[in-house]
Amino acid sequence: MRTIIETPRLKLRELTPDDLPALRTILQDDDVMYAYGGAFSDEEVNTWLSNRLASYRSGGYSLWAVVLKENGELIGQCGLTDQTPLSETILEVGYLFAKKHWGQGYATEAADAVKTYAFETLDTDSLYAIIRATNHPSRNVAKRLGMHCIKYFIKHYRGIDMPHFLYRIRRDESTRILRLDEHPEYIPVCAAWIYAQWGSQSDGTPDGALRKFCEKAAPGQLPISLIAIHDNKPAGTISLWTSDHHMDDIGPWLAALYVHPFHRNEGIALTLIDLVIDEACKRGDASIYLVTEDAGELYRRFGFEDVRKLVSDYGEATLMKLTLMGYKKSGV
Repeated sequence: MRTIIETPRLKLRELTPDDLPALRTILQDDDVMYAYGGAFSDEEVNTWLSNRLASYRSGGYSLWAVVLKENGELIGQCGLTDQTPLSETILEVGYLFAKKHWGQGYATEAADAVKTYAFETLDTDSLYAIIRATNHPSRNVAKRLGMHCIKYFIKHYRGIDMPHFLYRIRRDESTRILRLDEHPEYIPVCAAWIYAQWGSQSDGTPDGALRKFCEKAAPGQLPISLIAIHDNKPAGTISLWTSDHHMDDIGPWLAALYVHPFHRNEGIALTLIDLVIDEACKRGDASIYLVTEDAGELYRRFGFEDVRKLVSDYGEATLMKLTLMGYKKSGV
């Protein structure tokens, strides 16, 4: 059994036929196999193992067995596979762990080591993760690896249409997401964007918009604003506010999402929404609200649901709500 990677607590090695009983425990658990539409049959488990062994021979990598150093127990799988979720083949990091070992950081520890292997040993330029949209624990692992959510697509598996997000990190990552309160040098550009887009909702003046972003908040309090920097240029912004659209009785509010025209269609809006939801989770918020005139489909991808129609400053709009309970569940 050839060891490929070692971490402080784990060894990643090639799977062997002797691992079949342990694989059945993992692959035949409905909760573990949620992203695959349910537990595998015996035949599907056998095929899964055969495919892994064939990939070792043909490409030199695939999903590897993850075993605990302390006792040699096989607790999951993590590794690299070639995937074609859209039009081109990409290198994906995958991770799948027995349920009794969830919540102990093993997936992040193993996947981070695999990321290093992909960049340093395989010399890849980009690494991806394909994750079911509602699989919040796996999405959290991807974000802990420094990955950004860049695309949304529907994957067809076992006769089911499954919404998925595509996460990516590049060797020389050109997109950074910063908190505006820690980088006040970007406040003027964010204020200018928001005033130009929604002047009437920013006290009606450039100074009003500037004051909005200059508000100071204690740690964990609102407002919270993020800015995306792409290729060393400001590319977009998003905020979490106490209130919006003159509604003070509900909140917090996802607001002021803006991506500069030069940087659209690069996944920046998805990345910003994904990370501002994380900010609300860190605060312990139960839900997030927003109002949109024409971008409801974008927010539904993240689980926002329509609450009711209303009239905004720009015409008919939809009040939407995201319940954060699913985002807070522990997992891999």
